[in-house]
Amino acid sequence: MTQRSRILFTISWLRKIAAATSDSSLSGAELHDTVYRKIETEYGIRIGDGESQLTPSPGATEMLEVNGVVPIVIFSAVTGPDRSDRKAARARMIGLAKAVAKVFQLDPMMNARVNDSRITRAPRGWDSIESKPYSVANMHLLVNETGGQLQ
Repeated sequence: MTQRSRILFTISWLRKIAAATSDSSLSGAELHDTVYRKIETEYGIRIGDGESQLTPSPGATEMLEVNGVVPIVIFSAVTGPDRSDRKAARARMIGLAKAVAKVFQLDPMMNARVNDSRITRAPRGWDSIESKPYSVANMHLLVNETGGQLQ
């Protein structure tokens, strides 16, 4: 994902989060345009560095970015020492991950920025970020899929 694309993508996300109703899992979520930003809230979304293939367009008039994979990390802090605190963090993370996946289901073209996109995998578990425990999902966003590997 190019820097310009990342900025547009982040602005689009900020609008979706800001527009989220208070009962939405997106409400109050912090958005990071990189996985290296300092976490300021208990839960949020981090957009990682993507990778893609460049291929000539039909007629070779321009280069197209295809088969892009953008990591999206969903995080939710474990706020206490009890097992119930871990369960609450996991439940909030899963709710947020589902809300993120729904955004791409409802707008796979990302406001006409791409041809298509979808969440393909969402492995989840636990992590220590800045020496604090978090429930995390490492989602894989596939962008402009061609259906095959280009040589």
